[in-house]
Amino acid sequence: MSDYKGFIWKGQRVKTYGELGAAAAALTSAEEGQMFMAAYRSVNEHADANIGYLSGYYDNETANRIKTLTRTAHPVFD
Repeated sequence: MSDYKGFIWKGQRVKTYGELGAAAAALTSAEEGQMFMAAYRSVNEHADANIGYLSGYYDNETANRIKTLTRTAHPVFD
């Protein structure tokens, strides 16, 4: 079993990929996106690739917003 504890975002623990994707999809500004990424990067060295990859599970509009606000890219398609 993993000992990964996740990170805290807006008072909630983000531990699963589902929670991570939902949190990224809920971002509304570039400032918020950068704060989110700083929190995630502090616990995961692959944060940028992970968020870029997760964006691929959303419709084009949401995926582009996630990538723009977090300044990430899909590791395969971008």
